[in-house]
Amino acid sequence: MLIDVQSDQRVLITGQTGSGKTFLARQLLRSCRRLVVLDPKGMLRSHEEEGAYESWDLDEWSEPQEKLLVSGKPCRIRVPSPLDGRWDRYLWSVYRAGNCVLYIDEVYGVVPPGSRRPPDSLNAIYTRGRELGIGAVAASQRPVWVPMEIISECEWFFAFRLLLDDDRRRLASLMGPNVMQRIRDRYGFWTYNVEWDESIYTPQLEVEPVRVKSRERSA
Repeated sequence: MLIDVQSDQRVLITGQTGSGKTFLARQLLRSCRRLVVLDPKGMLRSHEEEGAYESWDLDEWSEPQEKLLVSGKPCRIRVPSPLDGRWDRYLWSVYRAGNCVLYIDEVYGVVPPGSRRPPDSLNAIYTRGRELGIGAVAASQRPVWVPMEIISECEWFFAFRLLLDDDRRRLASLMGPNVMQRIRDRYGFWTYNVEWDESIYTPQLEVEPVRVKSRERSA
């Protein structure tokens, strides 16, 4: 199976820490020319920074980087967790800029468990962002905490190892009963697209050479 995710689609990746979900996200986004990463856990650093969990080839959010984003130029920007916990400024910048991809490394770091709904800025990206060429990829350790406003807009679902039955049941309601089975392979995962009849199991991700199919406007 060749995973072919378009740049304006919505993707949800779930799994325990160390199960492979962040590696998958990095591979899906490695050829993205215009990327904004929300990093509430502070684990994704830039340019082979010492002690980085993964190198994503990112620049830190700054006024010059924001100008590149809004002006439609190539940029790959990391946003660490704001001191006040408010992500609206960055999310509205993504929405205004258009033709880019948003990646959220942990959904509950942006939309805390128990929140009635995502902030208006994030809801706008998920519900109206396609018309502006905005893609959205989100990862989470706890599918039960991911708001339905995000789940209902996704075309792609990836499920790595999950310990709790509640989490697997939440995904089974979307991806089919197959995902209730415990994953025995260390980096195994289930894949589901909303146009498929059932989810497909893969023992481990194999990375193909980059073949770009992007709808982004050229700079």
